[in-house]
Amino acid sequence: MNAVVRFSIARPKAVIAVWLVIVAICVPLMIELTGALKAGGFDNPRGDAAKGQTVLEHSFDETPETLQVVLTKPDGDVTTALPEATQVAKATPHVATVQDHTFDPKWLSSDKHTTFLQLGFRVDKSTIQGEIKDLRARLTGALRDDNVQVHVTGAQALDFDLSAQSEEDAATAELIAFPLLIIVLLLVFRSVAAMLLPVVLAGVALVVASAIGYLITYLTDMSTLFTNAVSIIGLAVAVDYSLFIIKRYRDELAEGEVYEPALRTAMRTAGHAVVFSGLAVVVALLALFIPQIMVFSSMAIAGIVVTLVALAMSMSLLPAALRLMGKRINWLSLKPRAPKEHTGPGLMSKLHAKPVALLLILIAAFGALAFPMSDIRLQAPVASATILPEEADSRQGIEKLQSALEFRNLFPLQVVVSTPSTEAPSKLLDGVRAVSDVVGAQPDIDKVTDVRSLGLPAEAVDLAIDGKFDQLPPEAKEGFEQLWRVDDGKRVSRTIIVPGYDPDSDAAHDLVHTLREKLPSAVPAGVTVHLTGATAHGVDFDEVLIDTFPAILGAVALITIALLARAFRSWLLPLLALALNAMVVAASLGILTMVSQNWLDQRIDSTTPALVFAIMFGLSMDYMVIMISRMRERFIASGDHTQAVTGGLRDTAGLVNGAALIMVAVFASFLVAKISVVQQLGLGLAIAVILDAVVIRLLVMPAALNLIGPRIWGRAAQTAVTTPSPEPEKVDAH
Repeated sequence: MNAVVRFSIARPKAVIAVWLVIVAICVPLMIELTGALKAGGFDNPRGDAAKGQTVLEHSFDETPETLQVVLTKPDGDVTTALPEATQVAKATPHVATVQDHTFDPKWLSSDKHTTFLQLGFRVDKSTIQGEIKDLRARLTGALRDDNVQVHVTGAQALDFDLSAQSEEDAATAELIAFPLLIIVLLLVFRSVAAMLLPVVLAGVALVVASAIGYLITYLTDMSTLFTNAVSIIGLAVAVDYSLFIIKRYRDELAEGEVYEPALRTAMRTAGHAVVFSGLAVVVALLALFIPQIMVFSSMAIAGIVVTLVALAMSMSLLPAALRLMGKRINWLSLKPRAPKEHTGPGLMSKLHAKPVALLLILIAAFGALAFPMSDIRLQAPVASATILPEEADSRQGIEKLQSALEFRNLFPLQVVVSTPSTEAPSKLLDGVRAVSDVVGAQPDIDKVTDVRSLGLPAEAVDLAIDGKFDQLPPEAKEGFEQLWRVDDGKRVSRTIIVPGYDPDSDAAHDLVHTLREKLPSAVPAGVTVHLTGATAHGVDFDEVLIDTFPAILGAVALITIALLARAFRSWLLPLLALALNAMVVAASLGILTMVSQNWLDQRIDSTTPALVFAIMFGLSMDYMVIMISRMRERFIASGDHTQAVTGGLRDTAGLVNGAALIMVAVFASFLVAKISVVQQLGLGLAIAVILDAVVIRLLVMPAALNLIGPRIWGRAAQTAVTTPSPEPEKVDAH
C-alpha cells in the first residue's frame, strides 16, 4: 500500500488518468446492473418447506411458479371479463397453465365482483419477471372498456415490483444524500474545494462498485437490494475516508508544512488508519455470508466491493488529487471559526473524572433503551406485500384478494408424506392418518383435506392407493390424483391445511413450529414428512437467520479482536470495543423496535438486526481507530494516561462528530425509501451512529479508559513511554 501511495504522489497525473479510464469503462457496465440483478432472495433454499415444495412439483406435476391476475368489477359480474382475460393470459409467452374459478369455486367472491386467474410457469424467475410489465399493459388495454380493474400479483410480481422500487429508492436517496453531504462537508471543511473532493470521490466509488457488481452477476445471483447497499455503505465510507485524510493534510498545511511533506504525513498517519478502518468494515461484512441467503450475500458483496473501491481511491486517487491541488485545497474558504478559549476543565473533563458514576448511569440508560428489544418480533412477510408501497400493483392485487375472498384459502399449509414404492401402500395411508390426527388436535383449523376426507367408500380408497385409478368414478379419480401419486420410485400424499388465521400471523407461525415438532414422531417409521406453504417458507427464512446470528456475532467478534489486537498490541482494547459496539447495537435495535412496533405498527424484518449489527460494527471502527490511535500516540509521547485520553478526545471530537453527521445524513436519506426493510435499515443505522458518536465515543469510552488506566494500551506502549522509538507512529487520529 505504501508503494501505491508513493507512486500516486510522484505521478499524480498518470494515476488520475488511469481512474478516468476506469470510470469511462465502468459507466456502461453500471447502466446494465439493474437488469442483471435478481429480485427475491428472502427464502431459505435448504429449508424443509423448499424440500416439500420440490416433492410437490415433481410428484404432482405442479408448476413451480405462478402469477395471479386479479380482476375486479365493482358494478357488475366480473366473470363476463374472464374469456378475454384468459385469452390474453394464454397468449403470454412461457405460460404453461391458466386456471380460473371453475378449478376452485372459492376463487370467486360471493358477490361475483372479484376473482383471479392463476397462471402457471415452468421457466426461471427472471424470465417470468420479464413478462410482467407487458402482461399488465395488455390486460389493462383489453379490459379497459369493460370497467374491470386488473392487477398482476404473486411471488414474482412482488419481486418485480420490489426490484423497480429498490432502484427508484436508491436514486431518490442519492438525490437527497448528495446535497446533504455538500452542506455538511462545507460546514466541516469551510472550503469549497475541500468539500467537492469527497463528493466527487463518493460518486466515483458508486459508479465503479456498481460496475463490479454487474460483472459479479455473471458468477452468482445478486439481489436487487445490492444497489441500496452500495449507496448506503458506499456514500458513508467514501466520504468519511476522504474526510479523515483531507483533514489531516489541511492540519499539516496549517502548521506550516510544505504541501508534499504534509501529504506524506497525512497518508502515513490518517491514511494508515483509513486502511485499518476499511478492513474492519470488510471483515464485519464477511460474516453475512454465514446464513447462505441471497439477500444477505448480495448486501455483503455490495459493502465489501464499495469499501475496497473507496480504499483503493483513498490510497491512489485522493493523494494524486491532493498532490496536484496543493494549497488550492483551501480554495474558496469561508470565514474561519473563532478559536475556543480553554479557561479550565470543561464539562466533559469533569464527567470523565468520575468514571464509575458516569458509566453506571450510561449503562443503565443504554439498558433502558435496549429493553424494548426483548419484545422484538422478527418476521419476513410471506403472504403480504407490506414491504412495498401502497401504490405497487402487486400489493394492490393481494389486498383486493384479502378484502374480497377467503384469503386464508389462498395460502394453505401442506404436509407432504412419502414412502418408497417398495413399501405397502397402507403404510403411507397410516402416515396420512397420523398427520390428520395431529392436525385435528390443533385449535382453530378451518379445513383439512386428505385422501381420507374425500368421502370415498373404503373399497374405493383401497383401489386408489393400489394405483387402480381406472376403476374409480371420474370425479373421484381427479380428486384422489390431486392428493396421492406414485412417482420416481416413491409414493407421495399430501394433506392440505387451512388454518383459521392469516398466513402472516403469529398464530400461523406457531402452528408451523408445533406441527414440525410433532409430526416426525407421529408418522410410522420409514415415512418421510415435510411441511411446506407460504408460512412455512417464511418460518424457514426467519429461523436460518436466528440460528446463524450467534455465528455472525462470534465471527465478527473474533476477527475484530484479532485486528485490534494486532493494530494496538493490546487485548483490553478489543474487548472494550466489543462491549461498546454491543451497547450501541442493542440500544439502536431497542429504539427501532419501539418506533416500528409500537408507533408505526410494523414488524421488524428478520433481516434487519443482522444487517444493522454487521454494517454498524464495521463502520464504528472508524471512530474507534481515529480516537484511540490519537490517545495512544499522546500516551507514548507523555506517559500521562489521563492527559492522553483528554487530549486525544479534544483533538478528535470535532472530526468524529463531522464524520458521524455525514453518516447520519446518508442513512437518514434512506428513510424516504418505500421498501420497509430499507427504511428500517436506514433508521437503525442512523440511530446507531448518533448513539455511537455522541454518547459512546464522547462519554462512555473516555470514562472506561480512565477507569481501566494505562494498562489499556498494552505492554508495548508502556515500554515505549520509557524508551521512545525514533520511528513515527503508523496509526494516527486524523
